[in-house]
Amino acid sequence: MVFSYALMSNLRFNRAVWPILALVSSIPRILGAFFLPNGFGDAYVYIGDIGRLSTKLSNGSFRLTDLFGFWLPLYQFLSALLNLFVKNGFYSGKLVSATFGVGVCLFIYAVTFTLTNNRAAAGWMFLVIALNPLHIFYSASAMTDIPHAFLVLGALYFVLKKKWVLAAIFAALAGSTRVESWMFIALIPLIQIIRERRVSIVAVLIMILPPLFWFYISWKATGDWLACFKQRQQYLDWLLMMNPAIAHFSVINVLRDSVTLLISSDLAVLIACFIAGWFVLQQLLKIHRQKLSEEAQLILPPVVFFLAFFSLLLVAYLTHQQPIIFPRYGLILFTLGLPILAWAFLRVRRERPSLTRHLLIGTIVILSLDASIQFAGAVGTVNQYRAQRIVAEYLRDHFDAKSDTRIFCDEGTVKVLSGIPPDKFVTSSDAPRDRQSFLSFLDQKNVEYLVVADDQNSTPYKVIPDLGSDGDLYELVAYSASTFLPIKIRLWHVKRNAR
Repeated sequence: MVFSYALMSNLRFNRAVWPILALVSSIPRILGAFFLPNGFGDAYVYIGDIGRLSTKLSNGSFRLTDLFGFWLPLYQFLSALLNLFVKNGFYSGKLVSATFGVGVCLFIYAVTFTLTNNRAAAGWMFLVIALNPLHIFYSASAMTDIPHAFLVLGALYFVLKKKWVLAAIFAALAGSTRVESWMFIALIPLIQIIRERRVSIVAVLIMILPPLFWFYISWKATGDWLACFKQRQQYLDWLLMMNPAIAHFSVINVLRDSVTLLISSDLAVLIACFIAGWFVLQQLLKIHRQKLSEEAQLILPPVVFFLAFFSLLLVAYLTHQQPIIFPRYGLILFTLGLPILAWAFLRVRRERPSLTRHLLIGTIVILSLDASIQFAGAVGTVNQYRAQRIVAEYLRDHFDAKSDTRIFCDEGTVKVLSGIPPDKFVTSSDAPRDRQSFLSFLDQKNVEYLVVADDQNSTPYKVIPDLGSDGDLYELVAYSASTFLPIKIRLWHVKRNAR
């Protein structure tokens, strides 16, 4: 409390604001980049791409087609540039994400102050994001979620300032990081039409460049300008085939995904955003009779941004284009929604002051509860990482990468942490789904080790549940587990001379 009061007092002095904000937000994120694990297995794929790009950049063999891949390339390219100096793709990706995480916190302060003209409100929203466990955890992960959120907030800030070209530049950079930001090509001109009755052609042309560039890269690399999207669809088809439980809606899955979204985006933030959305809708319905009020013009852009990302996620989930809601998906909604939360609170305080105390207490309770759950989830992820690292270290120490044998492993984190070349691994994506065929597959691929997680979706766990009953053939050489969040991983050694 003493720290918070001191910070709020210092916010009155403009010259002291930004160094304080940068320091408070950077300490947990920079430390997290070095001491926290990545929040999701995709991070290790990004790290691999960063290493590959930085190698090509350093030896002068880099070509534009090297940017082609499963994801849009901006984050990986920036991390690769840093890696030319850091010489460690693992930490380069995490440091870039952490730096953007600091930028997100600073933009939250700036956007909130622009909306409310209230430094205390901006300061409190800054503290909420700066100390948020989920945001800190993913700021320390080599993934695009946090860099993308920074660029989206930058676009929002300059839209609020009516600097459309700068807004378009940030939107274009966001559109070079994640494909969902291509929707800004329509959203930002729509907002400009409502606010100014005109469209900036230069801004539109800037935002069109990332899709055109990506289509060109795809065509140049593969001969098909839609190759990236076809790869994504193939992966999605494989994922649903391998995980039939998520291929259709069930009460348990929907409840799980709904709770995940509510916790990661925060219930108080969601309520505030839908209240603000209702206010904007009422104002827009009156636009034919009167000019949009100044307050409505100001809150319109963040509401449009929030509802656009919320709707996109909802449609993707309902159409099974995004069959699982992960905690990080709610971060963009949480980030965009915090300034709206401050605006909504101040509006209620102005119009219904009797509700202020109850509203404040309720908001603090919800924010604190969600942050506590997020913190517990982060601790559980760290425990899982430790369990995965035990198996990875055993493989690193005992597997001969120069041999003609392979490792069966569906645990992406284990594969990357082991440091063993990717071509030494086989996965369920290549394997048959019945017992005899699977055992024959292991023979054909000359598999020496099996990494088996106690998971209903694991192929070995399903097709050979009695693995190890034949002690002459399979030998348990390593076992690791975490109780919170639970994970059990067994490493089996195949005795080739026993066959």
